[in-house]
Amino acid sequence: MRISDEKVLAALLENGSIRKAAAALGCSAGCVRDRLKDEQFKKQYEDAKAAALNEATDCMKIRVGSAIDTLSGVMENADNPATVRVSAADSLLRHTLRYVEAVDILRRLAALEAAQEGDE
Repeated sequence: MRISDEKVLAALLENGSIRKAAAALGCSAGCVRDRLKDEQFKKQYEDAKAAALNEATDCMKIRVGSAIDTLSGVMENADNPATVRVSAADSLLRHTLRYVEAVDILRRLAALEAAQEGDE
């Protein structure tokens, strides 16, 4: 009996690997791999993964302000031990640096793409 595309997609998304998805579906990993060889199915899977990632990213974006407030509160609370305050400050600095680097890379990429489109 053929397992529906929807069930295979759901199993892949929920389990994160071909082997685990196959186990959840009660079929072989080869069965799932064969399904992924179909270009239309593979595109559905890639689109579903992208949608799930976008949803997770949106969730995290909503909570960034709260996370910053929490770390800032820990860092600024003089009642906390110095090691805790330093750890919070270090975490804020490291994550801020990653954010700044990512934004810089995205700006540069956008500029390169714009320049390339201008050359065409």
